[in-house]
Amino acid sequence: MEQMVIVNPTSGEIPLRRTQRAMVASLQGKTIGFLTNSKMNGDKILEGVAEGLVARFGITPRLYVKRVPSIGAGEAMLDEIARDCVAAVVAMLDCGSCASWACADMVELSQRGLAVCGMASDQFDAFSRQVLAIKGADDLGLSVVEHPVGGIPPEAAKAKVVAATLDQVVLALTGQGPKAVAR
Repeated sequence: MEQMVIVNPTSGEIPLRRTQRAMVASLQGKTIGFLTNSKMNGDKILEGVAEGLVARFGITPRLYVKRVPSIGAGEAMLDEIARDCVAAVVAMLDCGSCASWACADMVELSQRGLAVCGMASDQFDAFSRQVLAIKGADDLGLSVVEHPVGGIPPEAAKAKVVAATLDQVVLALTGQGPKAVAR
């Protein structure tokens, strides 16, 4: 088995300002934004999460698409998500620069008052948490799916969203276990 070496492309400086974690009391009937960075099958991961949250809580999902994964979402898009949604799920944190920029989008959305969860592959979980810590946002939650997400059939990627994945999203957005707020 080939060993993967991951290099952190961010600086190691500790931020002076900490990002406060926003949470929602309940997901029941809420509008949730789903921001994809256009990584292969990231939309399928978000689709699986959205379908699970619709079934559990009757949420209204709104999809937002960032066309270039290795840059931040534009201010207008971030403002639109913050205006129209109470929480956001960001995907896909499964590569160095893409994960760094997805983390930056998570921080921007959190600073706009939204509860936020990032979707990371297990190979980039620790890296993504390190990037969030460097950004002063280590309280923001991640939900982890099995790597790889890209390079596989779309239905196989979507199938990686299981009950535990949804439980992690619920915990990140509400601070509560999934049973506490489900229908």
